Amino acid sequence: MGLKDLFIVSDEKPIDKPVEQIKEVPKTTTKFPTSTPKAEETSSFSAFGFGSTPAPAPVQTNFQPTAQGVTNEQLAKAFDVYQNGFDSLNQPGYDFYEFYQAVMGGGIENPQIYAMAFAMGSAMDRSITKDKLLMQSDFYLTEINKVYNDFVAKGNTKRQEVINQKNHENQSLVGELDLMKQQLEQIQIQIADRQAKLSAIDSKYNPILSEVEGKLVANDQAKHKIVSTIEQVKQGITNNLK
Repeated sequence: MGLKDLFIVSDEKPIDKPVEQIKEVPKTTTKFPTSTPKAEETSSFSAFGFGSTPAPAPVQTNFQPTAQGVTNEQLAKAFDVYQNGFDSLNQPGYDFYEFYQAVMGGGIENPQIYAMAFAMGSAMDRSITKDKLLMQSDFYLTEINKVYNDFVAKGNTKRQEVINQKNHENQSLVGELDLMKQQLEQIQIQIADRQAKLSAIDSKYNPILSEVEGKLVANDQAKHKIVSTIEQVKQGITNNLK
């Protein structure tokens, strides 16, 4: 089991100790500060996309994409955040952190490496005991769990913000589209009305035009007739009167 398995539960090697069962380190049996330091004051944990703090550059780790759609970059960045945060929690002197590093370097699956790491730690600090190492490990797990819960809360808040924004924009577009459809229906009704009127325009105005044309012809003929007779009478006066 590698460092990855401390933070990311896998099917092959699940974490034996659930986070919920972590106990606070007794103040009288550990070299850690008497009051549990706040994660933001004692470590370099920083949010990787949920908060305003820029995320550290992702490490080059060959992670495989998961079924949830997590990308290699996201997983590597998250692992880097936790790894750097874990490193920054290291307490002065020899404690679980150094023991952990020794075990990781010698082989976490090798039972003998635990005895060797314990012997090395005891040579550096004679107060080291099995129970002390276990209590110190709880400190690291507790601090990491605090950061994890904070990330989860920020991530859920961000997700809800995006969902709310999406729903608002969706409702706005649906409303605009419905209005445009209503306007389109009105325009289509108006277009049909105008097309019908256009089709009937000849039948509407042709009778009127025919009447006007007939009156103009009648006017010409009537004028021609009366003028013709007047001219004839005029000529008759000229010819017949002396």
